[in-house]
Amino acid sequence: MKFNNISHDEKLEIQKKVLELLEIVGGKNHFLKLIEDVKESSQHPLMNKTGKYHFTNGTITWGKQIFKEKVIALKNMFIQHPEDNILTIKNEKLQKDIQNCIKTLGKLNFIIETKDGNKFEFQPFITINETNVETNPIFQVIFFDSINNTKRILDYK
Repeated sequence: MKFNNISHDEKLEIQKKVLELLEIVGGKNHFLKLIEDVKESSQHPLMNKTGKYHFTNGTITWGKQIFKEKVIALKNMFIQHPEDNILTIKNEKLQKDIQNCIKTLGKLNFIIETKDGNKFEFQPFITINETNVETNPIFQVIFFDSINNTKRILDYK
């Protein structure tokens, strides 16, 4: 998802999802702190052996470690592939790596649980049909987007 390249309605839909998560996490400051903490981690949070990431106001759980090669493939995909459908990647090696990511991560359920007991669940990918799989915008915002892009989503009108 390249936020600047999507339609107005899609931008509003993504913003709605992000604002829903923002409220669950405890407001804009807590949400932005979560995003900053993920970006500043010495090791990418997805590679945590416990399948958990602790942030100031709670925990994100996904159940298993994700290996470095898969995280690098996802980062490369977000940089190199401008289209929503991640099955249309032209680079053969990257496409193979992403298909492996879909098999590995596709069934994982990410749960954000705050210290207040609020929960938000999401999966990393959204399957539109057998030839169209997209990255969940929430997954991308939390683990891969820049803080500036996240602010752009929050401030969109």
